[in-house]
Amino acid sequence: MPVTVTVHVAAPAATVWELIADVERWPEWNPACASAAADGDPRAEGTRLRLQLRHPRGRLFWTAPTVVTAVPTERFGFVTRALGFRAPTDIALDADDEGTRVTLTSRSTGPLAFSYRLMFPERAQGQLWSGALTGLARHVRGDGGREQTSRD
Repeated sequence: MPVTVTVHVAAPAATVWELIADVERWPEWNPACASAAADGDPRAEGTRLRLQLRHPRGRLFWTAPTVVTAVPTERFGFVTRALGFRAPTDIALDADDEGTRVTLTSRSTGPLAFSYRLMFPERAQGQLWSGALTGLARHVRGDGGREQTSRD
């Protein structure tokens, strides 16, 4: 089952895209990201990312997804792969008159996806991604106010 989180960011899609595509700066606005690096240009498909993320329960874990989609001002996607498991994550940007609606969708597939979901259930994934997008919206706004998010 996919996890989808949406937040509205009060900034143009170009601004939001630059923040999302600048993976090495994710720790500045993403409370779930302890460290981030890219083995190349993170705006290029095929680039390997090295992310240290914080599980909602507090423990840190490493993941090394590959960028699969990088369309400026529209979409950024990456996929984590392991034996018997695949976890694609897609971030879509939709501009409107008041800024940009950012929708992140993540899912896990494959014969061993159940073991991933045991360690990282959909609820925890929703908390991680909701916190990340809320952090993005707050960073753009420049204050610590609350943002309205929705999760499916």
